[in-house]
Amino acid sequence: MSPARAQTGAPTALLERAMEILGCFDPTHHDLTLTEIAELTKLPMSTCHRIVATLVEGGFLSKGADRKFRVGTRLWTIAQHAPLSDRLRESALPTLARLYEETGENVTLAVLDRGQALYVDRLVGERSVPTISRAGGHLPLHTTGVGKVLLAYQSPAAIERYLTTPLVKPMPQSIVDPDALRADLAEVRERGYSITRQEMTAGSGSIAVPIMRGNKCVAAVGVVVHLARLDTSRLVATLTQAAASIAKELDESR
Repeated sequence: MSPARAQTGAPTALLERAMEILGCFDPTHHDLTLTEIAELTKLPMSTCHRIVATLVEGGFLSKGADRKFRVGTRLWTIAQHAPLSDRLRESALPTLARLYEETGENVTLAVLDRGQALYVDRLVGERSVPTISRAGGHLPLHTTGVGKVLLAYQSPAAIERYLTTPLVKPMPQSIVDPDALRADLAEVRERGYSITRQEMTAGSGSIAVPIMRGNKCVAAVGVVVHLARLDTSRLVATLTQAAASIAKELDESR
């Protein structure tokens, strides 16, 4: 073992374990006991206890009176300084609100994040069709409207890499055949918008368009509607205007 390895190996391992612990918290695990964290991470209880205690001390986790741990405010505070939170969401929010007023449907804003669609923001209403997306959550690229846009505007090499990964099929209509998905993405690029029909949730469809800065797609904005209200021409026109408005706001916020 080299001297550099000996000096950096232990801190790196501890950091990796801390990230594993923080990664346990997701939409289905809002609060966890120490035993549950140890089971999820497969870490020894003593190691888990030590790292969790450090995370609590640093404000990354909090411990309630019920002896369960939750994500701490320190993570939220740090996240506010990220470019996505600081610029994109702030720049897009007025346009997203107008888009919701015009359509009355679920409005979503997403970016590419580690091979998935990260939902930066989401507006819903009483008559909106139920969806599983949430702000701060991830969904597959190939089964969602915003995800297909984000994937379609990647380089050919990046698309091919994605097509070689195992593709989940949450619905019978989800496209998981590489050739069929490749053709679908080509259509998205050609027409400038994506359409999905019951590829993520039953009874719903979605339309999304890219938010472009120069020749690069930096985000996607879309709506999720009941299939009976999937008016393509109207929604594409409305979304295209919204995407241009968000891109303009991003340019002016430099």
